[in-house]
Amino acid sequence: MKKILFFFSLFLASTGFANELAKFGTQMSYFYQKPSAASFLQFQKHADKHAPAFKKAKNGADLLISLMIARISEKNGWPIESKVFGEKAKEVLKGESKLAKYINDDGKVDPGKLDMWWAQFFATGDEIYLEKIFMFAGQDPKEFEARMSLVIGAASWSFKANCKQHKAVKAFALKKKSGGGYSTFKMNYLNSI
Repeated sequence: MKKILFFFSLFLASTGFANELAKFGTQMSYFYQKPSAASFLQFQKHADKHAPAFKKAKNGADLLISLMIARISEKNGWPIESKVFGEKAKEVLKGESKLAKYINDDGKVDPGKLDMWWAQFFATGDEIYLEKIFMFAGQDPKEFEARMSLVIGAASWSFKANCKQHKAVKAFALKKKSGGGYSTFKMNYLNSI
């Protein structure tokens, strides 16, 4: 998610909408801290307003927005009113499409799935998504298939970066650290946070 938001920020700066869209990026990253029906409606309106920029960026931000709308609605029972992202959000909630099945299949993990887990955490604040990311963060890549090294690297980097920006992620990391029982490699990673 951080990688997408970084590239998204670069794109926004070049379009002249940087300030307004940067605010929306912040709203995306911190929605879970103060959710309300009013802020959810505002989130959807801002997303719709800036939809052309998201689609033009072609970096997956439009999917993450739809996913966030789906999870916020699901958790709180608030209506999906987005005219641009609503259909995709409802598709995710229905769970029948190929995309929805991929989103819900934790056995299919790639760097894009990590972004989806971050988006769902930022939407809900639910630690289940941190658990999923933490499974890969700080792992020794030598203990996994070579194809997983990108996932481990992305998870480790994003988890550490989000510990610096989100008290909830840092608290989660500290809870994991105090629980112990991890490999020396993973404990060294936790000690570096």
